[in-house]
Amino acid sequence: MDREAVKNLIKKELGYLPEGTGLDELLSKAHREIYMRGQVIIREGTKNANLYIVTRGILRMADMNGDRERTFSFALPGSIVTSKYSFVMDLPSYYRMEACCDTEILVINRDDFWEVVNRDHEFALWMLKYALGECFYQEYKNASVHNGTAADRYRRMLADRPEITDRVPQKMVASYLGVTPEYLSKLKRDYFKPGNRFLD
Repeated sequence: MDREAVKNLIKKELGYLPEGTGLDELLSKAHREIYMRGQVIIREGTKNANLYIVTRGILRMADMNGDRERTFSFALPGSIVTSKYSFVMDLPSYYRMEACCDTEILVINRDDFWEVVNRDHEFALWMLKYALGECFYQEYKNASVHNGTAADRYRRMLADRPEITDRVPQKMVASYLGVTPEYLSKLKRDYFKPGNRFLD
């Protein structure tokens, strides 16, 4: 995928691109990696200070909730993701990031990222707005994904991110919604049955 196509993905995901050459410079420092479904990019308990940009496919972030694995986030094309523990504080990652399907990502070294930030004011402001946007999304997710009935949460996912339900294994979608895979199957049957008023 060429650089302009990557920038268009980022613009679609984040709303706008920074002025100046900072993003182009950052992308020039990236290298491409391809992962198959189930392959781990960031492993919990290990340091990984890279920054990743998804260009194709879907990643998921998961942690352990007691003795159960919990999917708490997905990254789609145009998303910029890191282990914040490692990237910001040089600590082992709290969570695991893995490919939900065949996925292509751009990998950027942390030092290269900070080099661009330190030189390019517009790019630094853009990244600040992106970070604040992540804070907003966390609150939005708590207000939507983790609120209401399971049927409400499933409907919101279909409205906001239908590609997740199409391309991500059902057990991961169920984990994200906080239901069992069997209950998710019931939700899907109920949602798509003829006469469902939500399909009108």
